[in-house]
Amino acid sequence: MPTAYGSEFVTALSALVASFLSGLLGIGGGVVLTPLLLYLPPAIGIGALPVKIITGLTIVQAISGSVLGSFRHRAYGNVSARLVFTMGPTGAAASLVGALISRDVDDRVLLGIFAFLALATAVLLLLPAEPQQIGTGELRLNVPLAVGISIVLGFLGGMVGIGAIATIIGALVYLLRVPPRIAIGSSLGIGMFAAAAALIGKAATAQIDPPLAAIVALVALVASPIGAWVSVRTHPQLLMRILAAVVIIAALRMAASAVFG
Repeated sequence: MPTAYGSEFVTALSALVASFLSGLLGIGGGVVLTPLLLYLPPAIGIGALPVKIITGLTIVQAISGSVLGSFRHRAYGNVSARLVFTMGPTGAAASLVGALISRDVDDRVLLGIFAFLALATAVLLLLPAEPQQIGTGELRLNVPLAVGISIVLGFLGGMVGIGAIATIIGALVYLLRVPPRIAIGSSLGIGMFAAAAALIGKAATAQIDPPLAAIVALVALVASPIGAWVSVRTHPQLLMRILAAVVIIAALRMAASAVFG
């Protein structure tokens, strides 16, 4: 395959995998897309993509996957509007700040933040939890804690371009005791706010590659709804285990890059 088209092919393939997992697990996809775009191009000899461009592409994927996935999960009754509108706007404001600041942050620091978020998520997903056994309409919510979580995760997610949606799922289940299916569906709506704000910040600081971003968005249109369809037919605990495995693998690889370069 000619090198001129190599980055487009790798971007499309990576977006396909990430977007399917986005719909399946309720994540923005960045936790998968970032390591794929970082390590796959050099592995097949087409040259590495800049880290800041990769973080921009993951934001595009997060928006595409979040919009499609959240609508699908809402149709299945797994999205809490109260959760989304409590955590979404504050997370968006924090994410915009993080995205603007990220332009002047060293690449290895960004990789370190990514690894930290992923490792924290893995810990949350592996802890025992006692979620509320109720539907979206009866969900009890600790509003100050929810807002605090959205601000911290929004800021860090905006910096590294992943929306921190996987981490939000862990926080919803293990700190706010939200049932796993509702956490998966609602996290996409929450992340949609943060991802949109982060996209503005990334675009304003020239961290978006328009042709590659268009590929990511188009692929997400197909793959994310398929993942959501599979998700509602899969046992919640299995989804949590799959998510934990995906996050741990990504965290270890990114941590190695942050430490050793």
